[in-house]
Amino acid sequence: MAKRSEPKPANAEDNSQTGKIAIVALAALGLAIKSRVARSKADAKPFVTRLPTATNSTPGASSSVDKSPSGRALRSPLRPRDSSTRDHAAEGLALIELEARGVAVSVSPFGATIVSLRAARRGDADEKDDVVLGFDDCESYDEVEGRPYFGAVCGRVANRIARGEFAVGRRTHTLAKNNGENTLHGGTSGWDRKRWTVEDQTRSSVTLSYVSVDGEEGFPANVKMYVVYSVLCVRNCAEVTTKMTATADAMTPISTVQHTYFNLNGHACGEDCSSHVVEMPNCDRYVPVNEDTLIPTGEGLRKVDGTAFDLRSPTPMFEKSSEGYDNTFVIAGADATRPTSELPRAAPRLAARVTCEDAGRVLEVLTDAPGVHLYTGNFLSENMVGKKKERARYRKHGGFCLETGWFPDAVNQHSKIGASYPSVMVNRGDTYSHTLTYRLSNI
Repeated sequence: MAKRSEPKPANAEDNSQTGKIAIVALAALGLAIKSRVARSKADAKPFVTRLPTATNSTPGASSSVDKSPSGRALRSPLRPRDSSTRDHAAEGLALIELEARGVAVSVSPFGATIVSLRAARRGDADEKDDVVLGFDDCESYDEVEGRPYFGAVCGRVANRIARGEFAVGRRTHTLAKNNGENTLHGGTSGWDRKRWTVEDQTRSSVTLSYVSVDGEEGFPANVKMYVVYSVLCVRNCAEVTTKMTATADAMTPISTVQHTYFNLNGHACGEDCSSHVVEMPNCDRYVPVNEDTLIPTGEGLRKVDGTAFDLRSPTPMFEKSSEGYDNTFVIAGADATRPTSELPRAAPRLAARVTCEDAGRVLEVLTDAPGVHLYTGNFLSENMVGKKKERARYRKHGGFCLETGWFPDAVNQHSKIGASYPSVMVNRGDTYSHTLTYRLSNI
């Protein structure tokens, strides 16, 4: 005989409903507490100053799974937001602080820019001086006369491209011209004027990314670019390393530089760099250029022997050239193939060493690229207002750059000169790669 179910009390359904409501309320309270704790932890990070809320993504754009150089899976926009530089300036200059013993670096997503680099003083690692030129607001980076590219990553192709054009196969690409009839550092709105996305960060490193779309400034193909800045103290030397990688969905030129200006006396010293001594022991050739346009002559590479470009032994910065330098030097023994990781790359080599005895500082620059461009601030405006906090004023020759990378106008010169003047073309499926290290020590 089947057993009948026991009858339910009249209010059993109401009690059950009340219990469910109580459980849901408790769960919601728990989630709220967890959310507040998570926000508190995020706000407690001392090495972040005003993290940017803007990215280079288009609202509502489709995304694809990507990976940063650290290997972390990311949701990356396929297309960047086409915002004006004035929009960037209005958003303010967000800073990300990186620290290691003897060095502290401030990085802004605007232009992937090194805004400050504070290096230890002689005899006191706790006292630091800012040794790089720059500004403390986006508007100055974007609109200052002369556009010095302080601390920025320049691309898609750094340095000069003759006549602002180049060919891929049978097609000629015409670029934005911003240096007379030529293109300089990527065009009128190069990567130094873009707001990059912060992908990952720790106390000693940050990963930034930028998507450059097909047709931007006239360049073909979509490019996804990553820059990783990291700081480290090694045997009483402070190292700031820049690792740049990129991929493209079609053949395109990629050749980037890190454009930081140094004055080892301190950026706000008000002096030029005549007290600095430069040495480039591995640079036995240079790229000859037209004096008026600074475009390569097309004759190939010249030996430095017997010229003002022979800086293989320690030489005061302006001893051999009173007007300074704006020239590319070839690093002997460096890998001169295309800037991709398809073949094993040469180990980083010493590109240059600069010493300032007055400040008690030495800067060494190491890279896996085949060249280094020495620029001595020849076009800096007199009495230029720099970082306002220190009331800094810059002047001609008030800072120098050591821009490691490939050679100027390589998109046109490689086909004329050959293997000694390496191509900067990156194929679909290849990975562009460029690493450099600023190593600072005291004497």
